[in-house]
Amino acid sequence: MSMRTGAAALAVAAICAVGVHGAQPRLVRIDGRRFVEAKSGAAIVLGGPNVVVKGPPYLPAVAGDTICNDVVNSACQEDGTCVSCETFNQADVDHIKARGWNFIRLGVMWAGAQPRDEDALDPAFLDRLHAILNLTDRNGLHVMLDNHGDMVGGAGCGNGLPLWFQKQAAPGLIGTQPTTGFPYNLIKELNIAHQGGYEVCDGNASAWAEHADDPNYNILNRCCQALNGGGNPPGTGFTHISQRSMDYLLLPGPGRDAFVRYWRLMAAAVADHPSAFAAELMNEPMSIRRKDMFNTWKACADAITEVVPDMSVAVADIGEGGVLPAWVTKLTGGHEFIDGDVVAWMKESNTAFMAWHYGAAASSVANMLAVTERWGIPTFGTELQCSQFNAAAAANISHSYWHYSSYCTTGPAFGNRVPVVDTFGACILGWAGGDSTKRDCV
Repeated sequence: MSMRTGAAALAVAAICAVGVHGAQPRLVRIDGRRFVEAKSGAAIVLGGPNVVVKGPPYLPAVAGDTICNDVVNSACQEDGTCVSCETFNQADVDHIKARGWNFIRLGVMWAGAQPRDEDALDPAFLDRLHAILNLTDRNGLHVMLDNHGDMVGGAGCGNGLPLWFQKQAAPGLIGTQPTTGFPYNLIKELNIAHQGGYEVCDGNASAWAEHADDPNYNILNRCCQALNGGGNPPGTGFTHISQRSMDYLLLPGPGRDAFVRYWRLMAAAVADHPSAFAAELMNEPMSIRRKDMFNTWKACADAITEVVPDMSVAVADIGEGGVLPAWVTKLTGGHEFIDGDVVAWMKESNTAFMAWHYGAAASSVANMLAVTERWGIPTFGTELQCSQFNAAAAANISHSYWHYSSYCTTGPAFGNRVPVVDTFGACILGWAGGDSTKRDCV
């Protein structure tokens, strides 16, 4: 252990012993290049599933006494009889731990947690959050809080950002047909005009305007339903409305301030829950503004650690990909377009880690090992399939698979129930892989 790492670890331990604003010490924290158990200082590799609900009520209920056991396959999707889960309970915790896992990545989507522009989180959301974290606290199951958005926000047929935020970011685009601008329109995969389902409402302004003022526009609007018929294509994330929303969030100003406020409120909400050890600020951010992204991550981290000083906070690249080649990171440091004070913070804070998703297993792991070597921080594969999950585990990198349950009952696979009124969550943007056991990952 270096003198810098040792001194920082002692400082963090001293602060955590007394807490700030009454925050309890986390059960897991960062020590240099690794996650460690706070009490013993022993290195820990975290592993387990994602627990993410993409629509109302945005979190599972702590209820029942059986584990999640989804039934989602081609047969039930054809006749509308698929089965998903709405709970997370003691049986689930016992099942996860019996599989040898010690962790969940828990979705805390901004749209669900703060549906109104106010200095508070939604009381109903907080009730569910506290119930889950009381459960994980009792069982020593470690939790990462994941602001889980896909393709930016609901007003653009994605999910994640609240409607009130996107109204501020792009007021003239709410309820209008999404389009893609330069340079993204030159890339077929990023141009929404080439995305499956777009043709259903192409040119139909009144259809795109349906439910425009509803926070659940992405679930209720028939054009969004057509776009979200399958998979998680990137075109939705690079439209004018999505990119204006991302710019508003990442550039200095009221948008970034609102995002930082959200994370400060979330930190305060979990201050008494020591199992909630980490914050993943934004799932798969759709922006090429690397400098502004990392400045935003640091601003959020500063706000979070003012409340919970030993909370681990994720930084991430575009789309949360671990794509910067290892040789580049080893040669240059991999800090291109990141401000020097942010680089210094990551190296010195003992609270920063790099979150990454998917990619070719061998190269992604090599790329992340290079980040740890040159940046001096741990990495965490927070959303993986089995090939990456197992490769990360073999390299002693923390890892989480997508996902424990689909946690949704919208759309034709579940009989086309009335959205929101008779449904749970949202079956959109990459949802049909729920598996509580993942036998092929062990």
